[in-house]
Amino acid sequence: MTPTNCSREGNIQDYKPAVPQKKHKHWILGPIAFLCMSGSVLAFTVFSQFIHDKIKRSDYHNSTFSENLSACEVNKSSHEYQVKSEIQEKAAKWQILIPLAGNIIAIFSNLVLGSYTDRFGRKFLFYLSCFGSLFRTAMVAFIMYFDWDLEYYIIPYAIDGMTGSSPTLMQAAYIYSADITSKGKERTFGIVLIEMAFGFGSTLSGLGSGYVIELSGFFWPSVVAAGAYLLAMILIYVLPETFSDKLAKRKSKLQTVKDAIGLYTDRKNAGKRWIYIVSIIIFFIIMISSSGSFSIEPLYQLGSPFCWTPVQIGWFTALRMFGQQVVGIFSIKFLQRCLTDTSIAILGAVCSVSAYTMEGLASTSLVLYLVNVLNIGGNLTIPVIRSIMSCLTPPDKQGAVFSTISSVNIICNMLTAVLANAIYSSTLSLFSGTVFLVYAASNSICILLVLLLAFGTRNSQGDGHPIIEHSVEEK
Repeated sequence: MTPTNCSREGNIQDYKPAVPQKKHKHWILGPIAFLCMSGSVLAFTVFSQFIHDKIKRSDYHNSTFSENLSACEVNKSSHEYQVKSEIQEKAAKWQILIPLAGNIIAIFSNLVLGSYTDRFGRKFLFYLSCFGSLFRTAMVAFIMYFDWDLEYYIIPYAIDGMTGSSPTLMQAAYIYSADITSKGKERTFGIVLIEMAFGFGSTLSGLGSGYVIELSGFFWPSVVAAGAYLLAMILIYVLPETFSDKLAKRKSKLQTVKDAIGLYTDRKNAGKRWIYIVSIIIFFIIMISSSGSFSIEPLYQLGSPFCWTPVQIGWFTALRMFGQQVVGIFSIKFLQRCLTDTSIAILGAVCSVSAYTMEGLASTSLVLYLVNVLNIGGNLTIPVIRSIMSCLTPPDKQGAVFSTISSVNIICNMLTAVLANAIYSSTLSLFSGTVFLVYAASNSICILLVLLLAFGTRNSQGDGHPIIEHSVEEK
């Protein structure tokens, strides 16, 4: 496979990346990724359910609900069902508004800050993004404690956006992994390890969030999320810097940003631009679907016909994250023995289409839990795309390529906040699973784009194009 099999003759670059000698302290990257993802998933899960609870207490405190959280009102003509639907619609709209201010800012901060790692080194990005997330979660906990209005939560989210939010820390981890691994098989395995660290963090925080919410409410889980970020900042201090000063001195501040945009527009990059463009489109479609489903699932599961409790939501989130980010990602190591990169990517897209379709049509809790079986392969495409784009890029532009990936991730989060909640709230009275069927259709497009990526470069030779037809194992 060309982009990932960068060591072959006739490949895109003839450079040899200066991979620093690996140290034991480099492995601290794993616990940092684990802690940050734990804090991120816990904070999101708690806050999404808190918004629902806050609206119920503030706007409908005079309403009487005969059912407890585990029961479900299915009579759509009843007053109670109508009130619950109104609560869900309002919660969905607030989940659009609150993150939106931070996401708009984060699009630009990710592009700039990620590119700057190619001049100032990698650790500053870890510090900055982790501090922003720590500030946001601490402020959310503070506002929860005093039970202020929902408008106040926009402030910490906007400040977090200035530091790039969670995707910035993810991009820092991927850039750091690229620094300490050689191109090809080792690079892909490094990305897989980072994905697994994120997966373990998502799984454990998702599993524990429901129990903590039922035992202590919403305040203390937010404090725990802030504590995870604080511990991560301590570990970042011990983490060695990996970026070479010699590479950093070559670039001006403006040049680092131009490098990121130039990957997709510069004529000097002719022959490779279309691979970058097709790859980033695939990444965009998959991430907007994945982020959207993750954003809307708590509301979907709280509503009819499921009416789950926080514990049930926590178990579902934990099983999904463990299946996707741990079992699914680890299976790449075995799949690469008999499948090409593009075949693995297509398999991931097919699993996603199947899972979204089942989730949208689900009418019982059992069927909804079974969605996680199909979701095991739902995240296979992303590591392949990241590996393609990283191996296509010289070492002094790794920050540039991952900054564009992270900026697109932020755009996905922003559009997700608008589109997913808007589709869900507007179709709730007709068919609550509509949004998942939309994601199934969009992921079908990814199958065609991966095929384009494969067949469009298969016969290219000697002009700097890699040939995308080899297995990941060959990297």
